[in-house]
Amino acid sequence: MLKEKILDIKNNIKEYRREHRQKINIVILLFLVSFLSFGLGCLINREFNHAPIIIEKCADFISKS
Repeated sequence: MLKEKILDIKNNIKEYRREHRQKINIVILLFLVSFLSFGLGCLINREFNHAPIIIEKCADFISKS
């Protein structure tokens, strides 16, 4: 009984993949492109690492009444 349910679930997954193959491929492609873009952005950011901004004087913006 349990084996039959497992086989039924596997068959349903295979059928779903056959019916929605194009949509699944688009989702995988979008994921790979976004992952690649993020990785390249991180690599480029390391090359253009600038010195930190240092604040030497702090102005007092509290108005005296």
